[in-house]
Amino acid sequence: MDRILVDFIKALRGNGVRIATSETLDAIHAVDLVGYRERSRLKSALSATLAKSEEEKARFNTCFDQFFQFNDLQTLAQPPAPQAPPGNRLQQMLNGAQPAAEQAQSPLGQMLMAGDSEAIAAAMAQAASAAKVRDIRVITQKGLYGRRMMMAMGLEAMEQEMWAAEAATDAQQQALGDALRKARELLREEVKHYVERQYLLQASGDSRALRESVMRETSLENLREFKDVQGLVRKLAKRLVATHSRRRKIYQRGKLDVRRTIRHNIPYSGVLLETRWKAKRVDKPKVMAICDVSGSVSQYSRFLLMFLYSLTEVIANVRAFAFSSDLQEVTQWFLRENLDTAIELTLKEVGGGSTDYGRSLDTFTHQCLQQVDHRTTVIVLGDARNNYGDPRTELLQAIHNRARQLIWLNPESRLRWGSGDSEMKRYKPHCSWAEPCQSLNQLERFISNLLRYSQ
Repeated sequence: MDRILVDFIKALRGNGVRIATSETLDAIHAVDLVGYRERSRLKSALSATLAKSEEEKARFNTCFDQFFQFNDLQTLAQPPAPQAPPGNRLQQMLNGAQPAAEQAQSPLGQMLMAGDSEAIAAAMAQAASAAKVRDIRVITQKGLYGRRMMMAMGLEAMEQEMWAAEAATDAQQQALGDALRKARELLREEVKHYVERQYLLQASGDSRALRESVMRETSLENLREFKDVQGLVRKLAKRLVATHSRRRKIYQRGKLDVRRTIRHNIPYSGVLLETRWKAKRVDKPKVMAICDVSGSVSQYSRFLLMFLYSLTEVIANVRAFAFSSDLQEVTQWFLRENLDTAIELTLKEVGGGSTDYGRSLDTFTHQCLQQVDHRTTVIVLGDARNNYGDPRTELLQAIHNRARQLIWLNPESRLRWGSGDSEMKRYKPHCSWAEPCQSLNQLERFISNLLRYSQ
């Protein structure tokens, strides 16, 4: 049964529920206490240990209901009610089945004829584990895995008994053979539904992971074709925040600061009751990020702004600027507003105009050049397409001379730098380094590295 729980946790992870190893162990301990017999208690115990947020609880409930679903088989233990609903196939099958149950010799035949719902549900789950239904990847494998499940449940012995009973001349044996055949067909139907549900659980998680992998590698220019890309960008940004939101001090464990230890233990007559450890203080640099939100990068700007927003969440000294025809500071929106509101305000107030890098650089130097120093990293996010205007490269050089480093991330490939109205080849000599940044993977990798070395 632990294998079943592991498969369920795998399905949960595939459907977006984050589960750590420690939480898996907690779930195993909880199941040891409540068991598998009572569905409601099992669901409550697993929900308490595995689902942490309201969103995850909703996904957990859907996944649990699909994974542990034996609706029709659970009615086998109940006697047929008068005027049973026509859709309740297994309940209808029980009419006259009990005499056959006494005659069935095969374990599966006895279990089906007796209508032991718990035994059937457990046998299906164990057979699914033995048949490795969790490995199903395409829907055309449904028949293969269904057959494997039924063979694992003991179908071969039941079929031998069924064929022998049907060939007999005794009326009771023929009735047994007929009942076994009906039970086999109904079981096959239920196994088929079970395998379908497992496919939807397992393959949907894999499909989501594959889709996210594709989106992460797709060029920013084409990402707008994916409807759920904003969810992925938020997820990546949250992961950056979770990974890099840590204290400024990095403690060098194991290196005792003898002087500080002795000094702090003077009140204890020199007895070393309180130890002090050496620590290295890493100063965060100042970051000034300038993002092009003009029409020429309209297909990129939303994603660039999402990651710019993640920077302001993690690094304290970040000033954010956006420009199209002219530059404007948007730090206040990024600090006060949520992600969607900050982006919409930026695009509405600043975006949409005709690109003018020269004018925007001029505004930046007049407003901020004196605040750029050896601790400042300046990041430019843009395609350097200037509508054939004056690029004002001397202004970029002035910024570079004062800054710790000047980094340019261009959403276009190197092959397009300098083509048409692109001024990238003229700007590049005045950058500490300039790189193409064409996918979410590249953007995430750059910001992750920046955060790593800036804390």
